[in-house]
Amino acid sequence: MRSTTRTPGPPRPGRTAALVAFLGTALALAGAGTASAATSGPATSQAAAVTHRAVTHRGGSQSPDSRQIAAAAAAGQQNTAQPAARQPLTTWSDIAHAVAGQPSGSLPASERLLPTSVSGPQSYMPLSAAQEANATTIVQQALAMHMGLRSAVIAVATAMQESQLINIDYGTYDSLGLFQQQPDCGWGTAAQVTNPVYASDAFLNALRQYQASNPDWATQPLWQAAQAVQQSAYPYAYAKWETQAAGIVASVARHMV
Repeated sequence: MRSTTRTPGPPRPGRTAALVAFLGTALALAGAGTASAATSGPATSQAAAVTHRAVTHRGGSQSPDSRQIAAAAAAGQQNTAQPAARQPLTTWSDIAHAVAGQPSGSLPASERLLPTSVSGPQSYMPLSAAQEANATTIVQQALAMHMGLRSAVIAVATAMQESQLINIDYGTYDSLGLFQQQPDCGWGTAAQVTNPVYASDAFLNALRQYQASNPDWATQPLWQAAQAVQQSAYPYAYAKWETQAAGIVASVARHMV
């Protein structure tokens, strides 16, 4: 596997920071772990509900507006004095109910979107309908394989770096598809690796093998697990998509409840 890094245009001013802040608020409410010192915020059901409405991916055209930011901030200020009793959460359905106002608790690291601090500066790319569809396929396959939300985030971030979530039929050294998998390296035929479902499963199966021998994989930096599968010349490049990948996974998974 060789990286075919494609650099998107510069993120829109303030878009990445707003996404980081709002995603952190939602994760705090759901008991899904601390995103980072920069991403954490007051954990309240109202703030998280605003967050989940704001963190959407429709060609990059939607982002939190000033009214949503004010509503989330106000909700956090009003409710921080009375933390809710927490019970363990075990499914995304539990998280969705917690966001709706029911008691929330803590998830195992494999079921958290951001179980540890993100590594380095974060980037943002607007998504077309085709890119969204490919991201949705990756998330659906990860959850169908019972690999957890964290695996889905790793997979989506990896595809964002390798192909910008475009199912391309060209690449460096004959690398193809969402994950730039090389047929001559045993990933499958050209037709297979350009099938989004097959490509997602191939990546996830390789990731599962890494996870089996690395029990702490979920709390490792995202790039470490991605690189273990991809063997890229630029191992740290996957890290910059972590926050947006987590938002994509949250949006897709929430609609699968």
